[in-house]
Amino acid sequence: MKETEKIIITRPTVSKEEIGFLPGDLREKMDPWVQPIYQNMFALYDKAKIENLIESGVVEIVPLSFMRGRTFLDSIIIVDEAQNVTHEQMEMIVTRIGLRSKMIICGDDGQVDLKSKRDSGFRFLYTAAKKVKNMIAITLMQNHRDPIVDELIEIYEEAAERGITTGSTGTSGKSTR
Repeated sequence: MKETEKIIITRPTVSKEEIGFLPGDLREKMDPWVQPIYQNMFALYDKAKIENLIESGVVEIVPLSFMRGRTFLDSIIIVDEAQNVTHEQMEMIVTRIGLRSKMIICGDDGQVDLKSKRDSGFRFLYTAAKKVKNMIAITLMQNHRDPIVDELIEIYEEAAERGITTGSTGTSGKSTR
């Protein structure tokens, strides 16, 4: 007997353009946001097998706005780019966890793309993990990309420390990579 019936993957659609302006059906509209998810799955597993799992509904990619009202039973729910999820959205997402399910929330607090970083529900949830039984918060301390990324992040952090607003690290000077 399988432990997991379904894998649900979601991520926020933070963009200057509304998703409705993109051509095509829902899957085609979501394509620009889910390409990183597909890339990771195809790097780990056979592309044809992944496409078959998506077509059969075992792997389901769900826009955040379509999560409300659902309960995921016997599922693994992956929330990617969660630093761009608002407090209200985060509360809605975490309350979708049904029986025998697990949720994995991935994000980088140093890369919030919301108009105000304070609107992100990611840090709040990360902090709340200390108070919730069976919830674990993990921080990656090592870069898992090309080694040049470490050097580039260091340059951006130094600029931020000097008060230069560079974008992703803002003025805090800290990025969790």
